[in-house]
Amino acid sequence: MLPYQTLINIETSSKRAIYEQIAMSLMNLINSGTIPAGTKLPSTRMLGEQLKIHRKTVIAAYEELEIQGWIISKNKSGYYVNSNISIPTISSGSELGTKYPAQSPIAIKGNYSQSFNERNLSNVLFLDDGLPDPRIAPYKILLREFKSLTDRDYNLKRANYGTSFNSSQLKRVLSAHLSKSRGINLSSENVFITNGAQMGIYLIAKALINPGDTFIIGKPGYNLAEQALKENGARTIGVSVDEKGIDVDNIEELCKKEIVKGVYVIPHHHFPTTVTLSPDRRIKLLSLARKYNFVIMEDDYDYEFHYTSAPYLPMASYNHYGHVIYVGSLSKCFSPALRLGFIVGPNDLVNAVAQIRKTIDIRGDLLLENSFAALLENGEIERHIRKSNKLYKERRDYMCEQIDLHLKDVVTYQVPAGGMAIWMRFLKEYNVEKIRLLVERHEISLSHNIIFSQYEEMNHIRLGFASLNFQEISICINAIKKSILEYDAY
Repeated sequence: MLPYQTLINIETSSKRAIYEQIAMSLMNLINSGTIPAGTKLPSTRMLGEQLKIHRKTVIAAYEELEIQGWIISKNKSGYYVNSNISIPTISSGSELGTKYPAQSPIAIKGNYSQSFNERNLSNVLFLDDGLPDPRIAPYKILLREFKSLTDRDYNLKRANYGTSFNSSQLKRVLSAHLSKSRGINLSSENVFITNGAQMGIYLIAKALINPGDTFIIGKPGYNLAEQALKENGARTIGVSVDEKGIDVDNIEELCKKEIVKGVYVIPHHHFPTTVTLSPDRRIKLLSLARKYNFVIMEDDYDYEFHYTSAPYLPMASYNHYGHVIYVGSLSKCFSPALRLGFIVGPNDLVNAVAQIRKTIDIRGDLLLENSFAALLENGEIERHIRKSNKLYKERRDYMCEQIDLHLKDVVTYQVPAGGMAIWMRFLKEYNVEKIRLLVERHEISLSHNIIFSQYEEMNHIRLGFASLNFQEISICINAIKKSILEYDAY
């Protein structure tokens, strides 16, 4: 008889039930050929004694294997490995379990190779590219509203219907909020709720783009937006971004040469450079859209955060004759973990993106959306935004002080008028990729989104400040300072 007590390994600390562990071990032994088809298994009492467990646990394991067809029971004879199971020949040295081979027969179309290394999130601090601080988000108030909704059975029943079209209270409340705060005077029928702005960008691209359509984007720019456009068949052309935003004159020259389907633009705080598109360029871009009949996809991901003066209203609030599609995020004014965004556009676009979304995400989270709508309607979100603006301005100013104190000889930057990040350029003798590696030795994890060295004359870090308190900002800037000293020592 096989030494089952050594072949079957039971981990008492495992969350998996012991009978399931026994069943899985026997399954692997059968599958590997260690226990051949037709073999009689030990009695439940005998195997229980060998494994030092109760007989009923073995009975449960055998019953599980019998249900799955691995073994059969014969009256008054015991349990046998099912002779009808076709066991593949496995060469010696093969590993058991569900590990995929190095060369899997699952063929992936396109190139989806991992473009960055996994970061060690167990490090002391994580530097992001400009995210809000979830520690100050009014989660308790949101949960209170959530509980209020779930305490009513009819709300739970309605939650089954999801938010494909007009069932979400958030659409109605948000349309009023956009009218009040941004001058976008459209009805809730022109609003579609998404799981973040990135989903909105992808859905719009899916609805609009035919293979080969030309989309203009800013360079440097938001790579995930460009990827969404390309994934849906667009050919993208990069146009430079300077201190006044995307170069609209260059866009005009391109429109004279070829048919342009659309322009993706971040006019409020361009990613990654944080610059604002000037009023004259906004007006000219809208004029070009009307003249050459292209779409403007306006990504306004952090409109709420401005520190020196009132922000320019989005182009979606202008008389754009239907050429602007507006994309925004609610996550930025609350917490990155809250995946809520929106699209504002014509009715046919809203209907189209609703149908497309169903193919990947049947419905939104109605209870979450309505809970957030309550906070938006009763003024809690507005109060939180005011509090966040004050706090983030203080953190911006403190980070700038620390940069001036410790890094003024090796970096240049402009104090951002808003947003949640600083666009910082290292002198050319300091390679930003090497700086990143040195910084991570000081227990600081860096998001892959914050390093920019892929374009000519670019040696930048987009350094988020909003999610860090004063102490954390000091630790991070000091880590960069130490890394510079280590760099000079090489």
